[in-house]
Amino acid sequence: MVKIGHYYENGQSFFRIYAPLKKNISIEIDGNNKTIELNKNNDGFWIGSCPALPEGSLYYVNIDNSKTLPDPTSRYQPFGVHGLSMIVKTQPAYREDWKGISIEQAVIYELHLGTFTPQGNLRSATEKIPYLAELGINVIEIMPISTFPGNADWGYDGVYLFALSPSYGTYKDLELFLNKAHEYKIAVILDVVYNHFGPEGNYTNNFAPYTKKSQTPWGAAINFDQNYSDGIREFYKCNVQWWLEDIGFDGMRLDAWAMIEDEKKPNIRREITDLAHDIGKRNHRKIIMIAEHLRNDPSVVSSDGDNCDAQWIDDFGLSIRSFLTKDPLDKLLKSFYLFDDIIKALKQAVVLDGTRMNHALNSYTGKSPINVKPSQNVVYIQNHDMIGNRVRGDRFVTTSNNDNFEKSLLAAFTLFSSNFRPLIFMGEEFASSSPFPFFESFTDNYLIKAVKEGRKSEWKFTGIEPFDSHAQETLELAHLKWNELSVDKNIRNFNIYSRLIRLKIKNIIGYDSYVMKGKLENTVVIKNSTSLTLLNFNQNNAEFEYDDRFEVLLDNSNKNKPFKLGPYGAQILIDKNQNIDLEF
Repeated sequence: MVKIGHYYENGQSFFRIYAPLKKNISIEIDGNNKTIELNKNNDGFWIGSCPALPEGSLYYVNIDNSKTLPDPTSRYQPFGVHGLSMIVKTQPAYREDWKGISIEQAVIYELHLGTFTPQGNLRSATEKIPYLAELGINVIEIMPISTFPGNADWGYDGVYLFALSPSYGTYKDLELFLNKAHEYKIAVILDVVYNHFGPEGNYTNNFAPYTKKSQTPWGAAINFDQNYSDGIREFYKCNVQWWLEDIGFDGMRLDAWAMIEDEKKPNIRREITDLAHDIGKRNHRKIIMIAEHLRNDPSVVSSDGDNCDAQWIDDFGLSIRSFLTKDPLDKLLKSFYLFDDIIKALKQAVVLDGTRMNHALNSYTGKSPINVKPSQNVVYIQNHDMIGNRVRGDRFVTTSNNDNFEKSLLAAFTLFSSNFRPLIFMGEEFASSSPFPFFESFTDNYLIKAVKEGRKSEWKFTGIEPFDSHAQETLELAHLKWNELSVDKNIRNFNIYSRLIRLKIKNIIGYDSYVMKGKLENTVVIKNSTSLTLLNFNQNNAEFEYDDRFEVLLDNSNKNKPFKLGPYGAQILIDKNQNIDLEF
């Protein structure tokens, strides 16, 4: 049980607030004129107790008898980021038979709760879990759910890291979602933001120096290593424990991991991953910790470094998208331009390994991944950033194909046939046409205007007007169109993805594979002991030479024949002389 903010213990309500430089801290309970005086300990925390307060009690924290503010460690903010904090009772998701999913077997589905279903909440998402089980994925990665301003946001503007956003539902809804996923043998990991706070509703610096002068691209960096940082480090470690143990998530996706600055030893990054793995051990289940580092640094997954289970690798998808689209409007694609980049990505996941310029960062980044295991790389064709950071938030299937699905399916065959752990973004499996532009619901007019002007300036070079991030219509555009699953081409796309996922999980493809260039230009052959994947990145036909012991198992086009692929064709074949279990 996390002992920070409000918590119950031995029939009492306790409050423990970090405010090392303040002279007086008290809790004001709303509606009954009750005040709980807290006493300061030597560690800078103020603590006090009273008879157990009922669930739903509302309170403010009074600082030095001059200012009343929400609790930075609030578990629920029913009236928004500026309102009263609420006391809640929670219990962790629990199934005795649930042991989690290892990173070595993970097939990940990234989703945004607010746009995954028409209702945009946990209850409606729970109803979709049987669908996800039918698809075949075994890990759901949920974009951040901590409380943000308003009722619509990607989640990276969160300011109450312990508080489930009320727009998504209640903790009971979250418990039911997790238990339902576990019933279907699906792990659920949570995207968390430990590198900055959002720009509206962040009152932490009224309590302690939670941030420092150093900047991230999104605001002040967190103070993990300067004066009075010990209580701030505890805040974040308690947050890890809250979501993984007190609530029951199966791991975390760690946003912008490289933006977490800490000169102390051990650094907070290693303390976070060690704590997470310890939680897994004492709960007898697997915990997955995946970093979005974006510097291609092997130390992120090294046992001597941050000890994450895996890291996101953008290079894989960007090299494929760049070659297939030649899109001059996508700034992320400028670092990738050669077919050999695809070959390199298939062999080692990373392309930018310190040998050439990373144009997104205007510097040489990355190191050789020589000691990195394949399972320590999470790869994808697209994720929320790759879609949402385009001027109109368009997906790969609409960017590259103009309703010709072969290119996007070629990319999918490449993804799942790689040795790495695949991730897909919600709706990708049925070739969703819904864009995923950036949206927010700030209440501060200055911020609303600044975001609009900033996005217009960013995309001025394209001559295209970006969507209004504050408009309700932009949020509605991002909702998945589930009726597309009644269209033949979308059904076919879903069925191919489902087969690819099952082939991946059964290690028929994407396991211990050898990658080589085909004899024809811009073709690839991926081979392991049970299967053969042929990929044609040409706009012309391509023919491969192999003996007839192989038979076609899966194909991305009705136009292909065995070993003879049409433009942007892809094919998986198996050795028919081997006894391979194809029952799914």
